[in-house]
Amino acid sequence: MMLINLVLKRTYRPPPNTIQWNKMIKNHQANGNYQQALKLFQVGIDKQTFQPDSVTYLTVIDICKQSKALPTLRTIHQLIDSSKTRPNHEDVSKNARIRSLLMDAYVKCQDIENAYRVFQSMNERNLIDYCGLITGFNQQKQYEKTFELYRQIPSTIKYSSPILSTLVLQACTELERYNDGLEIHRHSQKFLPQDKMLLNEIFNFYLKFHQEKPALDLFDKYSKHQTIVDYSLFMKYYNRTFQPEKTIDLYYRLKTQTKLRIDHIIYVLVLQAVANACCLHTSRRIQDDIRKFGMNLDIQNALINMYGNAIKIISVRLICRKDLSRLLFL
Repeated sequence: MMLINLVLKRTYRPPPNTIQWNKMIKNHQANGNYQQALKLFQVGIDKQTFQPDSVTYLTVIDICKQSKALPTLRTIHQLIDSSKTRPNHEDVSKNARIRSLLMDAYVKCQDIENAYRVFQSMNERNLIDYCGLITGFNQQKQYEKTFELYRQIPSTIKYSSPILSTLVLQACTELERYNDGLEIHRHSQKFLPQDKMLLNEIFNFYLKFHQEKPALDLFDKYSKHQTIVDYSLFMKYYNRTFQPEKTIDLYYRLKTQTKLRIDHIIYVLVLQAVANACCLHTSRRIQDDIRKFGMNLDIQNALINMYGNAIKIISVRLICRKDLSRLLFL
């Protein structure tokens, strides 16, 4: 089979008109004129003005991917599959690059069923193909299919990429497969701490299972590689599990022990923690920091919520103490 393909590559020569049409289609693509490029391709096919070759299909599939032109992509897919039955045409139906790009285009167009069909039709699959399809499954929240495909991945590929580990670990988190997630963490330690996305997903994995200690151990172990996203992930967890004091402590750690630039998400999270803990004294110091940072709508809403919650808590306390005179001044 490989010899036949090699002979075809050596003997097939695109006619001059095909070369010219490819140039025109590529020029439209380069200028961002995707609709004109696809229209030009369709006119050429309908009028049989040129014979599309592998270069043509790679170009128009990429255009469909960029513009998310799903109906045109499906038409192109049919043309590719029928190329082997058309005389005097290059057989592009088994071209590995074309099928890989076709699958990726279907993923980008959110047609995961056709993406999977193309994947199954491939004679050879590489790491990029596996990552591409699993990305599509995760985007569609089809995590069971991600894990099913993960089991089929050859061992030479399974633990060869931090991207693949990140994607599968995400599925383990959603499917609550703790032991499988631990296995992925064990095999992917060689990628840490350089790969920030994988490290962040590992934090998320442990926190999802309320395994705070191993998450914090990693957080402290790779303290020089911490990002603002890591801090926000832990602060969200603490707020969600009703541990506002830990959120506030983490905020001051971020402020005093790192050079990371604090963003508005951090301020919203710490204000939520202050509201839950009713730490008005702490809130004044944080507000001084916010004034330097600048206001936006999210921070304003968090401030309103903080003061509203604080007034409710103080009111309840005063009522319980029957100190109604002070209640009138709130």
